[in-house]
Amino acid sequence: MRKLVKRLAALFLVGTLTFSMVACGKNNDKATNKDGEDTVTLNVWHQWSNDTNELKKLYDEAVVVYQKDHPNVKINTQTLDTEAYKTKISAEFAGKASGIDVFYYWGAGMARKLVNADKLLALDNYLTEEVKAKILPGSTTAFVYDVKTYSVPMFSWYMTMFCNRDLFDQAGATIPTTYDELVAAVDKLNTLDGVIPIAAGAKDGWNAAFIYQALALREVGATSINSMLSGNAKFEGEGYAEAAKKVVDLYQMGAFGKNPLESGNDDANSAFISGKAAIRIMGSWFANQVYTDTTATINPENVVACKIPVIEGKGNATDYAGGFVESFWVNKNTKYEKEAAEFAIYINEKMGKAAYETGTGFCGWNVDLDESKLNPLFIQIKGLLADSVEGVLAWDTSLDANPATIHNEQVQTLFAPNADVTAFINEHQAAINK
Repeated sequence: MRKLVKRLAALFLVGTLTFSMVACGKNNDKATNKDGEDTVTLNVWHQWSNDTNELKKLYDEAVVVYQKDHPNVKINTQTLDTEAYKTKISAEFAGKASGIDVFYYWGAGMARKLVNADKLLALDNYLTEEVKAKILPGSTTAFVYDVKTYSVPMFSWYMTMFCNRDLFDQAGATIPTTYDELVAAVDKLNTLDGVIPIAAGAKDGWNAAFIYQALALREVGATSINSMLSGNAKFEGEGYAEAAKKVVDLYQMGAFGKNPLESGNDDANSAFISGKAAIRIMGSWFANQVYTDTTATINPENVVACKIPVIEGKGNATDYAGGFVESFWVNKNTKYEKEAAEFAIYINEKMGKAAYETGTGFCGWNVDLDESKLNPLFIQIKGLLADSVEGVLAWDTSLDANPATIHNEQVQTLFAPNADVTAFINEHQAAINK
């Protein structure tokens, strides 16, 4: 009898513990706020990890407002720097990415692989007429797949050649408008002690790719490149090889310093804003850092925003690199579809507006914008964009994942001794021309 009592007691204890664990599990999924409402936690990921990045600050401010207006939603944010972020996102979505509800990513070719794998939530059911009316026409091209809209825009970017006029004056160089003038300027800038003519940041593949893509834009032209990136034309023609040769020529001149593959994006930005580099080819978002980074030692008023130098007799001066491609997306596997979709739409609009008002990017929303605090450098870029016609997105966001990776890796080979342009072209053709 005693044994039976002990056995029943043990079973009761196990049952009690099991119930407690189940109950705890449910409480971890949803909590209750002070008004007695169920609250959900959205895990949101983005790649603005550097505290000096104005976009990180703008995002944090927008989240504070959202949580205040939506007391039933808690935003749990995680960040990594760009290259590590891309790797982590790919690894997460190889599975269900269960720890991600909303995440920052790039549209066009990059998001296509996630759409094809049925990893993303289409937002059409959450795009009200009010929301649609605010979206700038033509700004969603990179977010639509098979007539379904998977995200909405934040802001567009414009590839800019930033020049430190002080260093140009010291070297007796002219701000270049053509490639020949760029070569002449590099030659003179090389005479300045401790100054790199062009901060490349080539340790990060996308930085190296920016320089190649800028030259390819002028050699090949936006129309032909867009046809290639969309799969309607092959990667072929002398222009692509000529652009690669020009990168090699600049490297051999010492345009990027002795070891450009040892410095990444943050290093290159720092070199420019500390007066150790005369030129930085970067997206328009860099204009804000020039004015706001507390570590900057240069006079921002002496920084000039320029178009990518033209190559005489080739391309079109009105072509540019840039456009709408960055956005927040929703994991189809999220437990909180409605809350995640609503936050994604909200944060894209708020970041688009905030980015423009702080001189970081060009808003994708038809909303009231305060231009009173735009920095002079961003206003210069705005003028350059106004004179531009056809844009080309960054290649690694337009191409599918594998050719995009090969492109970035192959471009890096041009920033080293014994670069092989023929091998560079062959690798691109094998990856793209399928």
